[in-house]
Amino acid sequence: MQKKNLRNLFIFGGLLVAFSLPFLIPAATRLSDRSTAVEKGKLSSEAERFETRGDYKIKGGKVVFDFELINHYPEAKELQFGSGQQFEIVIRDEKDEEVYRYSEGKAFTLALVFRNIDPGASLAWQDRWDMRDQEGKMVSPGRYRAEIEIMPIPNEDDERIEASQLRTSIEFTLAEAEELGLNEDGIITSAAAKGIIAELADDVMHAISNRDGENLAAYVHPKKGVRFTPYTYVNLEEDLVFTPPAVRSFFTDQHVYCWGSYDGTGDPINLTPSEYYSRFVYSADFLNAEEIGYNEVLSSGNMLENQFEVYESPIVVEYYFPGFNPDYMGMDWRSLRLVFEEDGDDWKLTGVIHNQWTI
Repeated sequence: MQKKNLRNLFIFGGLLVAFSLPFLIPAATRLSDRSTAVEKGKLSSEAERFETRGDYKIKGGKVVFDFELINHYPEAKELQFGSGQQFEIVIRDEKDEEVYRYSEGKAFTLALVFRNIDPGASLAWQDRWDMRDQEGKMVSPGRYRAEIEIMPIPNEDDERIEASQLRTSIEFTLAEAEELGLNEDGIITSAAAKGIIAELADDVMHAISNRDGENLAAYVHPKKGVRFTPYTYVNLEEDLVFTPPAVRSFFTDQHVYCWGSYDGTGDPINLTPSEYYSRFVYSADFLNAEEIGYNEVLSSGNMLENQFEVYESPIVVEYYFPGFNPDYMGMDWRSLRLVFEEDGDDWKLTGVIHNQWTI
């Protein structure tokens, strides 16, 4: 009797387990689903962040850094900056010594700047380093590291952004100057300059020789304009700068401007643009110049040469006539220099320097 009751008890217990199993399995599955949901929620939370990315390229004798701050949040974000400085870049050499700091020697406006970033969008910046250290000397070949930091100030309405989200670093190698197309002074070599600018310079010279202000304006730097220098030495206080719209109307402008001072007398150069063009721009048929130099000085007078100090990593194309009348023994030489500087990925005209024998 006891054995029979015991057997019935086991049968009842087995049926109870079998009957409960379908209900227990879904419960376990729901627990697993909930755990997965928690993990997904964690990943989603981690994905809601900012991210700083950067890259570099070596072009025109400079290291060009392009970097951006990406918004991975599902909503637009507003960032505020306490001044005109929105980022900092510090470059260190293999010994971890600082060789360049973006903000060094710069002045920034002290005003709040607000910038919005849509979801999935980014804010982008660029900086160009001329491969010189803080003393103005060309750095040595080797490994370098650029440390980049975006510099928003805390917003009372938002949580503080983690510092790691606002920083990135880029490691790169600088080869010998010659391999980069630079001379020992960090200036683009003549051969490299010719390969970069010859065709563009020829187009600009055609526009100048044809007195085509409309076409010439398209080659002028959109932000810096083009500076006109009557005698070799670039005078930042006296030389006139024309914007692209002003160049467009250059040959129809009847206003009289003061372009500087005449050599020898010191009298003011008061001329219309067309008069200045005839006297201090196309004073000879430079389109058919006897010699053309690229980042090399062909003419030499008694005035200081400062175009490579004034202009930022330029390419200077010189159109040169060594003389016209043998009786003057070369003292009637003439040259015209076109100065080009980079504007993003393009080269733009920023200077027109007339050169001749001076007293």
